[in-house]
Amino acid sequence: MALLTLIARASDGLPLSASVLDDEAGRNLVEFQTQAKQIFRKLTPQSPRRCSIESPPLVFHYIISDDICYMALCEPSYPPTLAFSYLENVNTEFIGQYSQEIHKAHRPYYFIEFGAELNRIKKNFQDVPGRKTTHLKGLSEELQGVQKIMFENIDAVLQRGELISALSDKASYLAVNSKAYHQEAKLLNIRASLAAKIAVGVVVFFLLLLLRYVLF
Repeated sequence: MALLTLIARASDGLPLSASVLDDEAGRNLVEFQTQAKQIFRKLTPQSPRRCSIESPPLVFHYIISDDICYMALCEPSYPPTLAFSYLENVNTEFIGQYSQEIHKAHRPYYFIEFGAELNRIKKNFQDVPGRKTTHLKGLSEELQGVQKIMFENIDAVLQRGELISALSDKASYLAVNSKAYHQEAKLLNIRASLAAKIAVGVVVFFLLLLLRYVLF
């Protein structure tokens, strides 16, 4: 099941809500909460719509829908398809309640009261013995092969921002150099064209002098 669930705006990484944790669980998961916030800040319009990110000994699963990122932290043994099904349910409930208010969010955890609803939804996806588990396993098998999930590693995700920044700086440097190169090449072409015209003029001038000498 989901040990921790967070909701954030994908465009700016602003946390909107999170599941309610007891004190002990909160202390145990504080490092993963920090990682989740870092992941939110790394999201871009090119980020995959659904992704699993390994952060041993646990795994983050997230989906992005209408600029909202829904993320769950789970045990590695918990079926990813169930995790994504859970997040889809969270998406449905969250949009159903706050679709007209999301744009108003201007501070972290603007919809913190939704945390109680997250705990309620989570109970329906707990991996416990009985008919509910059988139903969820059937759902997992049904979704298998349909889900297109990208798997990442937390270190690669957190480093990507630095790599993108470095590539951006390099691209800017190359763009400036390329512009300078084109300007210099244009200037050289003008000089070469002018030199050719002068050479032709000199040849014509001497031919005229030679012709005048021969005729007169």
